[in-house]
Amino acid sequence: MAVIKSFGHHWGCDYVWPLSLARKNGRKTKLIALPQQRVKVVMALFLIVLGVLPKDLMVIGGNLLIGMLLFFIYGIPVRAFIKQLRPIVFFMLFTFLFFPLYEGDHGWIKALQYSGRLLFVAQVLTFMFYRMGIPAFLQVLAELRLPSIFIELIMFTLRFMDVFRGEVRQMLLSLRSRGFYTGKWFQVKKYRVLGWLLGSLLLRSFQRSERIYLGMLSKGYKGERKPMEIEIVPRFEWLHGVLWVGCVACLFFVGGQR
Repeated sequence: MAVIKSFGHHWGCDYVWPLSLARKNGRKTKLIALPQQRVKVVMALFLIVLGVLPKDLMVIGGNLLIGMLLFFIYGIPVRAFIKQLRPIVFFMLFTFLFFPLYEGDHGWIKALQYSGRLLFVAQVLTFMFYRMGIPAFLQVLAELRLPSIFIELIMFTLRFMDVFRGEVRQMLLSLRSRGFYTGKWFQVKKYRVLGWLLGSLLLRSFQRSERIYLGMLSKGYKGERKPMEIEIVPRFEWLHGVLWVGCVACLFFVGGQR
């Protein structure tokens, strides 16, 4: 019976798990356990920086291959990556429409460059946020001694994105209950209503943010994060980051010498 051999907990690997039993139970098999959260965040930041620099399509393709290896080795399901693609598909299509028209034949190469970099960033973000929520991500940033104002801005931005989305749903539901529909073709009257909706949404969001801020002040908010205990990361955990960042860095420098 085929098995995945473990190299021991010291190297951050899982115990022995039979492949046939894993398929029977529907469990996603993985060769190596996920690194600790602080290692994942630091590793992802370096990978993103190195991933957006190259211009050679061969290097970008190599980065995408490394991203797929991340999913395979750490057992990350592909459907998690597909969910990350939904917000960026429109931008990728726009690059393939804009650059060929603006720069001619060279535009296709530029569109492939931008799309490949974006796909690699989506792969790295999928790896970083797999089994790690936003609160854990903010806690890791605090452990890395980032300025508290930077962490607070990220927290409030993510929080108010949900508030903004809720306000949009409520206002659209109210309009539809009154018989409003967008239609398939451009209509000036419809877009006038949507323009009014956007302006009203901006005012409502601003007023709600003021109420939330006053409520936070009344509960003792001072814009300072409480000190927390920093979890000690074993040194061998950083081998994950050294390995993957080293692979991407080698691709980048080899491609730069071509």
